[in-house]
Amino acid sequence: MAERDKNGRFIKGNTGNPRGRMPKGREDKFYEITLSTVTFESWKRIVKKAVLQAERGDGVARKWLADYLMGPPVQKQEVDVKSESILIATIANQELMDELKADG
Repeated sequence: MAERDKNGRFIKGNTGNPRGRMPKGREDKFYEITLSTVTFESWKRIVKKAVLQAERGDGVARKWLADYLMGPPVQKQEVDVKSESILIATIANQELMDELKADG
């Protein structure tokens, strides 16, 4: 169990993640193995295959290509204050009309 201070915050050196991040040296070894195993030509074939699968409608291949080429999408939400106010007023008006109908 990760140790916490009197305010409930994790004490320095205790992230609360029992497994923690993989040691950097180990990560580097995996990266080296990948680079030495996957040649440029091999990677090219993998990408071409993903393109063909995406063109045939494979959603996983489409997502992989899009994420790789453009990065995962950033969620954005635009709020139009005027439209928001109109929507709130419309809902409030409808609730008032429903109450008046219920009262008879």
